[in-house]
Amino acid sequence: MTTRFAIAYISPNGATGQVAAAIADELGNTGAAATIADLSNASETRSLRRALQSDDETVLVVGSPVYANVAVPPVMAFIDELPQSPGRWAVPFATYGIACSGIALWQMARALTGKGCRIAGAAKIAALHSMMWRSEQPEGEGRPDADDLSQARLLARTLHARLSSGTTSPLELSALDYQPPELAARFKQQLDHPWSGIARTVDDDLCDECGECAQSCPVDAITLDPTPVFGEACFHCCNCIRLCPNEAIVPEIALSDLETMIRTRVRSIDEQPRSQIFLAGEPGGH
Repeated sequence: MTTRFAIAYISPNGATGQVAAAIADELGNTGAAATIADLSNASETRSLRRALQSDDETVLVVGSPVYANVAVPPVMAFIDELPQSPGRWAVPFATYGIACSGIALWQMARALTGKGCRIAGAAKIAALHSMMWRSEQPEGEGRPDADDLSQARLLARTLHARLSSGTTSPLELSALDYQPPELAARFKQQLDHPWSGIARTVDDDLCDECGECAQSCPVDAITLDPTPVFGEACFHCCNCIRLCPNEAIVPEIALSDLETMIRTRVRSIDEQPRSQIFLAGEPGGH
């Protein structure tokens, strides 16, 4: 039996896309049929939605980077707009910049179960911290590396074997609620508040209206009027800050101060293991 998989993800800085590609490649190695859709591509997203509406047996794999301890709004919106599919198997995965993987897996799994899905497995994968591109020794440098991606491949390989043989058991939501209770409670409170991120201003003297920021925005949230204007769809991935050739988009918090905050958080939380897969009946899953 060949199990069909559909992989949906968004990847402003590339790490989540790397993991999605590794999963798709490994599924292909096992003989599974796997399609992949970048949620920043409207055409790919529409095509995937149509496919899922007509087929509730395809296993849905959903990937998000972790920003501010949670999955990003475009991913949660995609899940929210899914049709009810009682019994569909689903697999959330998250990439995070070493500091903390937050509650993204729990959050995505909870939303997917709300659509009637059963959670077949999950993964958190360590990555380069997206806000440390100017650092000489950034947190998560070189990640996801071969070992991290091998975890994603193992997840894909194991799930295909279990699903094909009919031996899969649903992963309980509690298995993905792994943060210390005090942290988890604080992160969950964020879900009741509007999305917030790092505020920015535009230095009109430096901006030459090149449009690089708008082109690099994964959700088309930037328009030029004539300098950048940020729309409501912005989820503060900071691609615009990182890729502006003139450094005309200025974060409210200096990057040096932000770097200090990130390093302090990495040391204080010290999340272990950095990368991990979750399967029913396996350590970390139940």
